[in-house]
Amino acid sequence: MNVQASPARRFVDEATLRAAAVEAARFACNGAAGRVLGDPVFELVTEGRNRWKGYSACGDLAHYVLRELGFRDERILNRDDDDGGRAPWQSGTNLSRLVFATGDAFVWAKRDLRPRPGDILYLAPPEHVCVLERLDEQHGRIATFDYGLWDNTVNKPAGRARETRFGVGTAALRVGARVLRGWLDLARLPGLLAR
Repeated sequence: MNVQASPARRFVDEATLRAAAVEAARFACNGAAGRVLGDPVFELVTEGRNRWKGYSACGDLAHYVLRELGFRDERILNRDDDDGGRAPWQSGTNLSRLVFATGDAFVWAKRDLRPRPGDILYLAPPEHVCVLERLDEQHGRIATFDYGLWDNTVNKPAGRARETRFGVGTAALRVGARVLRGWLDLARLPGLLAR
């Protein structure tokens, strides 16, 4: 059952929307300190699913941030706790909904375009999504909030803030060893901005 609902919140401008997205992701990750399996916030973000063998929670962070922003369109949002929603979480749809169900809000990467803070980045290979904190192209650095990681110190699934290389190649934008395929531009999602 696909349900389209108006956002529960509307933001007065794009800067406020982007700041709220970055803050939600920062809270979910506890900044660079990170959160691991068993942490109550980690369990809230993943809705307890990260106990499944082979599960990656990177998409859970993206959908958690959308829910925190007040986004409620269940054709895109994939959560059980989406305040009044009728469609339950569905396996295997986190990434595809962000990329293919968002219409013009998803931007395929090009050499002359850049994501902005709060946007949800789609990287590959292997496929991964994360939330952009900041991009410092001058110094070749990018900071993101990521779930679907592993904390070797406690041997548990984790989420945390990360910083890595950003580069503009001849054929692709690069985030660390991965290619930036595109991003979900939050300002293009219908209804989040009061226009």
